[in-house]
Amino acid sequence: MSLFDYEALKDGKERVSGKVEANSEKEAREFLRKQNLLPLKLNELGSAKKTVNVKEKTAKKAGKSKKHIIRPLGMRDKIDFTNIMYTFAKSGISLVESLFFLETNAESENIRNLSMEIRRKILGGAGLSEALSKFPSSFDDVYVGLIKAGEESGEFEETLQRIYVLLQKQDKLMSSIISTLAYPVFVMALAILVTIALLTFVFPAFKGMYDSMGSELPIITAIFMAIGLFLKAHWYVIPLIFLSLGFLVYFMFTWDVSRRFLDDLGLKIPVFERFVRFTAIANFIVVLRVAFEAGIPMVDSLMLANYTVRNAVLRDSLKKVIIDVQYGSSLSNSLKKSKVFPGIVMCLLATGEEAGSLTEMLNQTSDYIEEQVDRVVELLSKLFEPFLFLIIGGIVLTLGLSLYLPLFQAYSNIG
Repeated sequence: MSLFDYEALKDGKERVSGKVEANSEKEAREFLRKQNLLPLKLNELGSAKKTVNVKEKTAKKAGKSKKHIIRPLGMRDKIDFTNIMYTFAKSGISLVESLFFLETNAESENIRNLSMEIRRKILGGAGLSEALSKFPSSFDDVYVGLIKAGEESGEFEETLQRIYVLLQKQDKLMSSIISTLAYPVFVMALAILVTIALLTFVFPAFKGMYDSMGSELPIITAIFMAIGLFLKAHWYVIPLIFLSLGFLVYFMFTWDVSRRFLDDLGLKIPVFERFVRFTAIANFIVVLRVAFEAGIPMVDSLMLANYTVRNAVLRDSLKKVIIDVQYGSSLSNSLKKSKVFPGIVMCLLATGEEAGSLTEMLNQTSDYIEEQVDRVVELLSKLFEPFLFLIIGGIVLTLGLSLYLPLFQAYSNIG
């Protein structure tokens, strides 16, 4: 097999270049056309294996052999990786050749390095699922489990397509979550920053005037004045405050006890509870559907789906579903006992089980849940604005009163 250097037109206008591995020039041209590329120039560089060996020997002789750093794949990189692998598998290109193409032509350096390591493990005798399992930070148990099911069932191409659709849905859901929470988080951070700035620079500026009045300061003003003078004298404490707040937030969301408390609290807040519940259900249903379509047994499909549920309270409830199904209970009855899913979902799944069309009903359930998530996100976005205005208004009112209360007190004494 030879390595060819090519230049081609993409979509009839964009000029692209790269390398492709093929048995002949004709095969290389056919491969490029299947990728919707119009070959312009094609130069044979020699044997692909020989070229790789020469590069490795040269690097070793020069003492410049370096270890590639592989970082966790982001969601977009993972989607691109899966989509390209699916496209190549659909075109009949072997797995090793697909990985070699990614290794030499992927835009992301991280994907190139990762493809190189996966290809090496496969050439060493490992299957794709086994090779991917060596990179758990990029490919979780759900991804690896679906790939393994595709390898065992002989539906590798279909499984890659299902994973691609799954990742697209998860990315859309994550974007909805981020867009919903980003605005209030930004506003609250800005409110904290403005409060610290007022305490540090504005309150100390009033100290001389308050001292000249000779009267005792109201308790709230005295507290804020003491904090402001301390921050102004020890300004280096301010970055430590932000670092401490950041660490506190990280600790609360990572420590099991505090995380479980927050998860339980989130399920008790009106409206926000629906957001937490439906986003968890959305991930659960879409993974369950993809896993079941891939031919994975229902119990194993439920286990894979449960990996995606981040809320500890909901995850524990759904673990009981797995046990019930394992002991012979129907899926709809087991989910009904968990009290996690809305009634209409129970009806859809029960109908699907009775009619023998569970896959179709899982599809409809997934669409219904996505619609509910969109509605809850829209509702939360509308509710956050007045809620944030109340908080910011309360902060401004408190700070303003603490500044002017001594003045009002002085005027009343004069009268």
